[in-house]
Amino acid sequence: MVCGTGCGFWLFPLVIMIFVFLFIFLLFIFWLWAIIDCLTSRSSTAQKVFWIIIIIFFNLIGALLYFIFSKAKGEKTMNTKRFKGKKLFRSKKNKVIAGVCGGIGEYFGVDPILIRLLWVIFTLMGGAGVLAYIIAWVIIPEEK
Repeated sequence: MVCGTGCGFWLFPLVIMIFVFLFIFLLFIFWLWAIIDCLTSRSSTAQKVFWIIIIIFFNLIGALLYFIFSKAKGEKTMNTKRFKGKKLFRSKKNKVIAGVCGGIGEYFGVDPILIRLLWVIFTLMGGAGVLAYIIAWVIIPEEK
């Protein structure tokens, strides 16, 4: 036996570092894909600027939000008569704290639990989720 008992000592951290590097690289590719997809989409210039700012400022969470909400919006644009004039409100029936996530879920036609889960992940990753929730609570009016 050439290496004896010390071989596994340096091999295990090397394998972990390789997996971490590959994981970070894949996350970077996902983030870059979101930027390229946004720039090449058929959205208006204002929408592209909005999503690029979200993707760059919020990194992976912004990219994930872009893919979730751009797909939901794409489905709704096919039925423009049904969604024309729709406004965002804080929900009264899907309310846990202030109804922000419930209202966003109802607006985009997405399950509010998914929005809450994304918001918790967003909060745990950078901590700005609490501040963003408070701002959304103040800005978004409650439904009547």
